[in-house]
Amino acid sequence: LLRGSDAASSSVAGVDICAMATATRLFFPSPIAMRFHPSCSLRCRDLATPSANRGTYFKFFGPSHRHFSTNAEPVIDTAGLQSALVERAPAMAAGLTNKGYYTTNHILPADSIAELRSQAITLRRKGHFEQSWSEKIVDGEAVRFDKEGVYACEPDGQDYYDAPDLIMYMSVLLQTLPIALNGEAPTADMDLSNQSFNAKLAVTSPGGSKYPLHIDNPQGLSVGDARKLTCILYLNPKYQPQDGGKIRIFLSEGDDKIVPVDLPPEGGRLLMFWSDEIPHEVLATAPDGARDDESLDRYALTIWIPTTNVAAIHNDASKFSSLKDLMFP
Repeated sequence: LLRGSDAASSSVAGVDICAMATATRLFFPSPIAMRFHPSCSLRCRDLATPSANRGTYFKFFGPSHRHFSTNAEPVIDTAGLQSALVERAPAMAAGLTNKGYYTTNHILPADSIAELRSQAITLRRKGHFEQSWSEKIVDGEAVRFDKEGVYACEPDGQDYYDAPDLIMYMSVLLQTLPIALNGEAPTADMDLSNQSFNAKLAVTSPGGSKYPLHIDNPQGLSVGDARKLTCILYLNPKYQPQDGGKIRIFLSEGDDKIVPVDLPPEGGRLLMFWSDEIPHEVLATAPDGARDDESLDRYALTIWIPTTNVAAIHNDASKFSSLKDLMFP
């Protein structure tokens, strides 16, 4: 079994960036005001052991010795993104409950996806990415192995000055989606948290690089991992079918029948599924492409949202609880 890789107070565009218990409406009016406002830090709960593989639960802003520029301002339509998430919440809840996953295309316009990809490339060129790896569970023990041709970083608030739209997207998603899904009857018991999360920005190189079959959170609370919902945004605006790199998720269809579902990583696709239950893999990326052809790089931004309801992790009553045993007998 494999474990998957891991401000000043104001109201602008009506976006709740740090919707804490105080119900303070916060936005990023400028990098400097945001940098020195510790109340905007997301609460870190030690919900999982940090790793380069699955991301680290973090606060958005903390002590830093970087030189800050006041030129970094996001252009992403935060109000539009927030509205799109809220409007789709009923369909998201239904899909997650009935099928174990939900996906939609064009959650952001093409120009926003292109900008997010550009900022991801900037982070890579500045040396933020490292070799990505997974863990294979053998006899109850985690064994690490590298994923050839796959590199990743863990974006956080310290990257705002190089990737403001990436950070803004993460902020809006975190502060909108858990509340929206908790407000839908089918997913209300999941108690998704907007107080902490972990993230991974990954690039899969052309020439056949892929992810092995795995479940993001197979061990759950036994290792302090409360991740419940996986949310992936694909940053490939010029994707073509021959570019490969489809994500394949595995679902059950009565009588223990396994059904694979293949989804292309086209730019603007938002995919979400249950982190502790849904097996998945990434098929070969541009198998006929040159390894150094950066135009064929497959970028994906994953955010894992934890639950505060321990009973929601590996719940035997879930209709998807048997998938792990079926796929990893």
